[in-house]
Amino acid sequence: MKIEILGVEIDDLEGKKILSLIKERTEEGKKTFIATPNPEMLILALKDKGFKDILNGADIKIPDGYGLKIGAKILGKKLNARLTGTDLMGELCGFSAERGLGVYLLGGWQNTARMAAENLKNKYSGLKICGAESGGKMPARQSPDGSSRMAGGEDWDNRVIIEHINAVKPEILFVALGHGRQEKWIYENFEKLPSVKLAMGVGGAFDFFAGRIRRAPKLLRSVGLEWLWRLILEPRRYGRILNAVLVFPYLCWREKLKIQRKIR
Repeated sequence: MKIEILGVEIDDLEGKKILSLIKERTEEGKKTFIATPNPEMLILALKDKGFKDILNGADIKIPDGYGLKIGAKILGKKLNARLTGTDLMGELCGFSAERGLGVYLLGGWQNTARMAAENLKNKYSGLKICGAESGGKMPARQSPDGSSRMAGGEDWDNRVIIEHINAVKPEILFVALGHGRQEKWIYENFEKLPSVKLAMGVGGAFDFFAGRIRRAPKLLRSVGLEWLWRLILEPRRYGRILNAVLVFPYLCWREKLKIQRKIR
């Protein structure tokens, strides 16, 4: 079942059904691009049509963020499911360990990907990590050849990254470059990675698995207050949190009013 929120299609599927669909596609050899729409991403999609098209073009769009349930309700729709990108990444690592599939972690800050990889290997016995690299600091814009120089001398060389991924041949790729950039990177490079059957943007999931940031207690997550926990731990995120808890509901109300005016 699918529903649309602010022009972005969401798969209203529970975790088990999504995992079943992923396993089915993997066994059939189909390449699968998973996006994790949340309120912030939908706000960005309103401003960036290219990004909206990428989200809608993803093979699976999981409902990440309790705010989507609220947005759907405002619009007179019902979103039953909710599955965070962090939870799905964990499930996919378990699936990979069972099937002997190789996993590659790309992105994150400094050595976060490597720290996350070590913790994931400890948690999921037999998990095969093919690589865990930050890739360097990604610029706002890249040069035509895919390489860019950042302040401080850090480089993001797309050709080297692609060559390394192809050399170690992972089947599953997790990309943590921040929402928007990570989805665009997957869209632009997925076909250059023949061994990769599943690619997914995971935002800040590496931070959780690396132990840099503690996840909210399950009780807070279950009632949609994970944002409050993040605000307490990371006050600098207040702008992003305001977008999710205030701006997004307002935009949904505005969309509802537009629809009602058209009907009249």
